Amino acid sequence: MYLNNFGASNNLITAITGQECSFKINYGETKDYCINSFVRSPSFMCSGYEWCIRYYPRPRGSHGGESNSEHVGIYFELESPAQNVSASMAFRLISEDLRSSQPRQLWSFFPYKRSIQGFRTFIKRSLLESEFVRDGCFVLSCDIRVLNGEWERTSLPDDIPAPPVPYLQYDLYEFLKRHEMTDIFIDIEGVIWPAHRLILAARSPYFKELFTTLPPGVSTLKINYMSPAVFNVVLHFMYTDTLLPVQLLFDVNSSAKDVDLYKLIERVLMVASGFKLDHLKLICEEKLAKHISMETVVSSLELAHSLDCRHLKEVCFQFGSKPENINEFMQSDVYAQLMQRYPELLAEYQARNTDFPPSQNQRTE
Repeated sequence: MYLNNFGASNNLITAITGQECSFKINYGETKDYCINSFVRSPSFMCSGYEWCIRYYPRPRGSHGGESNSEHVGIYFELESPAQNVSASMAFRLISEDLRSSQPRQLWSFFPYKRSIQGFRTFIKRSLLESEFVRDGCFVLSCDIRVLNGEWERTSLPDDIPAPPVPYLQYDLYEFLKRHEMTDIFIDIEGVIWPAHRLILAARSPYFKELFTTLPPGVSTLKINYMSPAVFNVVLHFMYTDTLLPVQLLFDVNSSAKDVDLYKLIERVLMVASGFKLDHLKLICEEKLAKHISMETVVSSLELAHSLDCRHLKEVCFQFGSKPENINEFMQSDVYAQLMQRYPELLAEYQARNTDFPPSQNQRTE
C-alpha cells in the first residue's frame, strides 16, 4: 500500500482532542507497508504556517538504499504556499503513564511547499513496541517553531543546537507524581492526594476562591461529592491538560461501548462544571456525544440539560428521534421520569417529532 496522496490518511493518524500537535498513530495497521510508503496526519496550524506529519513505517535506507527495517521515520511537511521557512522542530513519544521519550530535535529549512524535514531513523521498532505501543497504536507529540521565514539557508550555522521545546505539563505532572513541594492534601473517601495550591488555584476558579477563604493552618480539604476515580481523572487533567490514560481507553474509533467508563466521564463532566474547568467540560461533552447509546442517552440528556451542554443535548435529541430508536426511547421508565421532572424537555422533544403519531409522542400508560 502506497499512501503518498496529498490528503490525510483516515484513521491511521488522528489528532488527539485536548492536546495541541499530538497524534495517535496506528502502528499495527501500517508496520508492514511497502518501503518508503507513508501516512499523513490531519493538517494543523503552528507558528503561522500550516503543517502535517508524515509517518514512514519502513523508511528508505541511507542514500536511497534498502528499507531501514529497524527504525520508523517521522517528518514535518510544510503545507502552506511559502518559501525559505527556517524552523526548530521536536518530536516526543508519550507512553500511557505520560512518560516521554527524549526529544529528537532539529533545526532545519523548508525551501518550498510540500518540502519535508525530520528523522529517517526516529526510533527503533523494538523500543517503540516495548515502551510506547498500546493496543496497536502510539502517541506522538510534536512542536515546531518558525525562526524566520525569510532567512536564507546559507545563514544557518549547522552546529547550533535547536532551542529546547517547552513541555510544561509533563514537568508539572512529575511534581504531582513525586509529591514534591506539595502544600495541600485532598481527601476523597479516605484517599489522600497531595497537591499544590498554586496549580489548583491557577487552573480552577473554584479552588482559587476556596483558598482565599480557607482559615490559616488548614492543610487538608475533604470533598464528599465525588469518588476517588473521578477526582483522579480531574486532578490529572488539572496538571496535564489531558485525559490520559482515559482517552486511550475511550477511543472514538472503537466500536465497543464501555458503559461504566461512559458513566465515569459523565461524573467527570459534573465535577468539571462545578470546578469551572471549561476545557475539561468541553472534552467530556465531546466524548459523551460520540458514544451515545440506548443505555446512556437519558442520563446524558438530563446532564446536558442541567449543565447547559448544548451540543450534547442536541446529539441526545437526534439519537432519540431516529426511527429505529424513538419507540424504545419513549417507552422507557427513565424517559418518563425525566420528562416529568423537566416538562420543558418534553415540549422540546415533541416539537422535534411532530411527524410521529400522537401516541408515539407520549408514553402509553
